[in-house]
Amino acid sequence: MAAKYWSGQNCPETGTYGQYRDTNNEYAGTSYDRKVDKGENFPPSLNNHHYEKK
Repeated sequence: MAAKYWSGQNCPETGTYGQYRDTNNEYAGTSYDRKVDKGENFPPSLNNHHYEKK
């Protein structure tokens, strides 16, 4: 299972992160993917979604 990260958390590894619904892990789609650099905080996400590295 992939590690989950939430908005405002510190990013452990630079990469592209997709957004997934908290309740059923449904992928939000490529238009919601975000590139986040190591040491930066994750940006705001869709309501009830978290980030997972792609």
